[in-house]
Amino acid sequence: MNYACEACRISKLKCQSGPQPGICKRCSEFKRECVFRTGPRTRRPKGSRPEAEALPPPPGPSKTFSIDFTMPADEDLHDNFDDLREKHERFIDDLVPSSEEEEEETEDSALMSPSAGQTFSFNDLSMPTPSLTTSSTVSSHSRPVSSLGIKPQFNLDSAAKLLESFRSMLPYCPCVVLPDNADVRSMARSMPFVLLAILAVTSCSSSLQGHSLYDEEFRKVLGLKFVAGGERSLELLQGLIIYCSWYPFHLRPKNRQLIQYLRMAVDIVHDLELDEEIDMDITAQTPERRDMTLQGFRAYLSCFYIMSMSSWGWSKPYILRYTPWMAKCCDMLEQYSDLEQDHILAWLVRLQYILNEYEELHRSYKKPDTGSPNEHQRKFVQLGLETQLRDFQSKISGHISTTPCILMASLAADAYILAAPVMQTFRPRADDCVNPLIDASKLLAATYTVRAFFDYVTSLSAEQIGYFCGGDIGRLILTIILAYRLSFPLQVCPSYDYTQGRKIIEFDAVLTKLSAIENGGEDGIEKDDDASGKAAGRTSKKVNVVTAFKVVLGSLKSKYDKKSADLEAAAQEHSKKMHGCPMLDGSLDQYLPLWEGNMNFTNSSYATPSLNESSLPIPMNDQVLNSGVQSERTPGSSKPAVFHDLWATMTMGWATDHDMNVDMPQDIDVAGLGSAEDYVDLADMGGYLQ
Repeated sequence: MNYACEACRISKLKCQSGPQPGICKRCSEFKRECVFRTGPRTRRPKGSRPEAEALPPPPGPSKTFSIDFTMPADEDLHDNFDDLREKHERFIDDLVPSSEEEEEETEDSALMSPSAGQTFSFNDLSMPTPSLTTSSTVSSHSRPVSSLGIKPQFNLDSAAKLLESFRSMLPYCPCVVLPDNADVRSMARSMPFVLLAILAVTSCSSSLQGHSLYDEEFRKVLGLKFVAGGERSLELLQGLIIYCSWYPFHLRPKNRQLIQYLRMAVDIVHDLELDEEIDMDITAQTPERRDMTLQGFRAYLSCFYIMSMSSWGWSKPYILRYTPWMAKCCDMLEQYSDLEQDHILAWLVRLQYILNEYEELHRSYKKPDTGSPNEHQRKFVQLGLETQLRDFQSKISGHISTTPCILMASLAADAYILAAPVMQTFRPRADDCVNPLIDASKLLAATYTVRAFFDYVTSLSAEQIGYFCGGDIGRLILTIILAYRLSFPLQVCPSYDYTQGRKIIEFDAVLTKLSAIENGGEDGIEKDDDASGKAAGRTSKKVNVVTAFKVVLGSLKSKYDKKSADLEAAAQEHSKKMHGCPMLDGSLDQYLPLWEGNMNFTNSSYATPSLNESSLPIPMNDQVLNSGVQSERTPGSSKPAVFHDLWATMTMGWATDHDMNVDMPQDIDVAGLGSAEDYVDLADMGGYLQ
């Protein structure tokens, strides 16, 4: 270390390098965010100079904060046995009630029992950190998480910047609502787990050390709350949705924990009964109760959206399905919320529903079973989904339809409707050729949609691309896969005109724009301008999603250029063979047995069928002879004219084949080839040669 960090400077201790670069030893041990911000101390001049301007005092150390969490306390085993006995007694009494009065007494006693609150309902969302294992007295029966380990210390200024950055990311996946006056301290008190999730997903683009600190704390608290404490709360679900929506896949590309987190979120949805339809009158609810109800709608719809995007992208079964209750939630969220982000979320869910249904239709062609619909039913389903997609797109209001997430989702849906079997992560199989969803005209039409998608994405800034959630990145990746396949010949659709598709997409230019590294040197390496980089005495690479994505696209571009060069070389080689001399390009190899005396004309392409009108000798006259090579064929006959000379028979028309546009001289001396009487059919020529 060239100089000390803020924590070591305040403690007046030597700042020593730790196991991780850019983090001192003490901050790593005490789980503090290592901040090098004040820089070296300014030295005073030796002589007093009253006329000199007074130097400003060095900035003071930045403030730190910690996030306090609670988890359910360990319950007494004797109390658990008493609750178990009481529940079974009430259950047995409810099986056969003796009278109406006894039934009313049973209901009243159930309401007065302290264990009655352990069953969670949708109307209990207003409780602070509700849980299936705790009642409304969760604050009195809880213990702090900090008792299980060291409480991390976070930098307050950096956390405030990360929170403001998240406000710009939120419109791309509007899963929660942040009040305008919400700051780090207020959220640490009211929504600590949501705040920790926000800091974990936003810190990966600024500081790896800060991200590792937030991310480690998030996963630790999640494990303690979800597994050890058995908590099932709306705040826990919101934090999981935020973390999964902007999961830092570029930092852990081989880690499959995202699927586990998504399944945990779906389990919480089921446990909170958010997916079960209930009768409610939102207009009769108080403002606080209505706000909690809308929060439940957002969490339910957001969980479906991110889970469906993951399943759609990887062609996996859908765990959380679109139901009439979900459609009703979308309608109520639009009706009772004035926030634009809620309207965006509702349309994202509807568009994703179309993709889910169309993907299942495509899957029914790949793996048909006894219960799968027949061809006519599939056709009706396909037409219905296409019609419903057009209906959805026409109902989206103008200002919402131009938002980045809605526009990209709409274009991706259009492309998927046209080229679903090709727009997938897995390679299309050979038996997909019989899939009626593969059509050459639709694939060519998809190239225009892909080009419109890329034109919009390339018009965005690097900062806007960095705000993309996992759903936006998934759509971009699948569209890139589709464009890559449409730029080359398709085995599953040989009639597709890939040359026209390459001209429309211009994938080479798109990759050049997307893979360009901004404000950096070679390989995107930049020198750190902040004090932490100088303290470590090193250069670092950008660690945000945009830079990682551009590195991948750069590798893709090199593969694309190599494959394009191979395709062009193969086309040139084929062109040479098609336009070369027939004796040198190998096109006369099939005639070599003729030179050896094997006159089997039956299997030859020039074989003549049994004697009929078409097998009669071709009449010749002087006009035909004087027309040069044009006398090779006669109208109405598919058989070439045969000369008495074998070389002339095989090579007379090679110069006019394959659009060579070679004009034969009109004064060519063909008289030496023989008169009209010398023209014989193939059978006579066989006897002549023998």
